[in-house]
Amino acid sequence: MTSKLTETMRDSVAGVPAYVSYEGLVAEAGPRRRHRAIAAAAVVLVLMLGVIVAPRLVGWQSQPSKLGAAAEASGALSLPDRVGTPQWGAWSVQRRPVPAASMIFTAENWWYEPPSLGSVAAVAADGDQYRLLSTGWPVRAGEEAVLSSDGGTVATPNQLVELRTGKTRRLPSVSGAEDTFPVAWSKDGDRLAVVGVDGRYVRQPNGEEVYTLTRAVLAIWEITTGQLTTIADLDPRTLFYGWLAAFGPDGRTLAYQSGRTVTVTTADGAARNRFTVPEGTQLAGKGTWTPDGRGLTLVTQRRCCDGDAYRSRWQLRAVDASTGADLPTRPLAEQAGLVALRLLGWAPDGAPVVARYHPEPGAKVVGFGVDDGITYGEWTKFDTDVVALTDNGTRLLLSGTGEAMHGVDIADDVITSGLTHPGKLPPDGIGPQYRMYIKALGLVIAAALLIAGALLTNSILRRRRRRNRTVRPA
Repeated sequence: MTSKLTETMRDSVAGVPAYVSYEGLVAEAGPRRRHRAIAAAAVVLVLMLGVIVAPRLVGWQSQPSKLGAAAEASGALSLPDRVGTPQWGAWSVQRRPVPAASMIFTAENWWYEPPSLGSVAAVAADGDQYRLLSTGWPVRAGEEAVLSSDGGTVATPNQLVELRTGKTRRLPSVSGAEDTFPVAWSKDGDRLAVVGVDGRYVRQPNGEEVYTLTRAVLAIWEITTGQLTTIADLDPRTLFYGWLAAFGPDGRTLAYQSGRTVTVTTADGAARNRFTVPEGTQLAGKGTWTPDGRGLTLVTQRRCCDGDAYRSRWQLRAVDASTGADLPTRPLAEQAGLVALRLLGWAPDGAPVVARYHPEPGAKVVGFGVDDGITYGEWTKFDTDVVALTDNGTRLLLSGTGEAMHGVDIADDVITSGLTHPGKLPPDGIGPQYRMYIKALGLVIAAALLIAGALLTNSILRRRRRRNRTVRPA
């Protein structure tokens, strides 16, 4: 072999990679396994945090909260003397049930994104905790959203909401009507008067199409058995929710109004009495029946008087439930300057407890027949209050703060207790349910950063090992 050939072979061998020993491979694989183990451990840690922490943040519970057990046992129901705007993101009834509510209320300007229209605030009877329930409708508490006598259930369009569990139940369809609205609870909570309604869009003379009710059917629903008894067809032009119907103290007698006709019927649909009332007169509200069950309370609007900033006055008067004749009761002073007056019930001393709807400054005077309802529109302020009408004036029972309250309903058991207490207003800022979402989002972001950091570190180390890898001699 010539020296030139020998030199050429040496150069060729020098270009062949050196053999790496088994020990070298093991030493090289060790750090790789360790870094992969670190990344896997990070993923497992994040998953464990999700399993352990997320349910606490989200508020999952295997059983409903027993927050109100003491209040239920004591039976001491009372009314907060003020309420405020619920927090944006306050707990929903489904997330945090409560045993019962002393009252519910609504407004239209709580929040702008998303709008609060359709949200009902319930104030827990055992500590003034605020809960929200969504209806999907532009409802007003005391009109299209009504609270049962014991404060345990809220009826809204097409559904019942049980506050103790947060569960919902659909209202029955009345004579095939497309929607069902609640109008009155019986005192024992066994029955609910409902109205089934149908409607369609009707073209107006100006060319505008307006949704118009075409049919309304009144019925009584036996909640326990599910039995539905049709009572009567109503004039769809005079469905004044909140002033439409009321159960008597016995829970089996219902008074309702259609047009100017008031009818008293039994729960099985048998009409007992019927009489006509003057124009501008309506059943006074869910507290229409006098405490002794003999009379009905009517509310009448007068468009007067010179010197009044808002020329509308309201008068309550009691009539015989059988004949419609006036009963000899103590006279009550007219309530001046109000958009509307609605009777909620009777205090222990016999004073009628009413909700007063106040007008916006310079608003036009409206009556029951106005489009969209008497309490709905730019003419009504969001500062409705609740007072007891006494011989020498009024006794304030409940008010809203910061234009918080538009519609209101109070549990009958709370009204008859005659008790009030200083209301505990909700705190400012974002509510706990949205804070929970923010915490959960923070956990997800932290998890993503941890995993990304572990993978990035592993990638950097692998690149470094490639650069520093040396060829081991054979």
